[in-house]
Amino acid sequence: MFQPIRRKTKEISTEAAKYYPDEAMIEEEMERVGKAVSVYEITIEHLSGKEIQER
Repeated sequence: MFQPIRRKTKEISTEAAKYYPDEAMIEEEMERVGKAVSVYEITIEHLSGKEIQER
C-alpha cells in the first residue's frame, strides 16, 4: 500500500524542479520539510463528459 521512501523522494524532486531553480535548493527544502510531506496516488474511476453551463 505505501511506497518506499526513495520513490516518494523522486516524485517530490520531479515536481519541485518546476518551481526551484537548482537542485541544491530542492535538496535543502527536502531535508528541512521532507518528512512532513505525504504523497497520495489516486485513480479516477469515471470522468463525466458533461460541460458546465456558466452564466
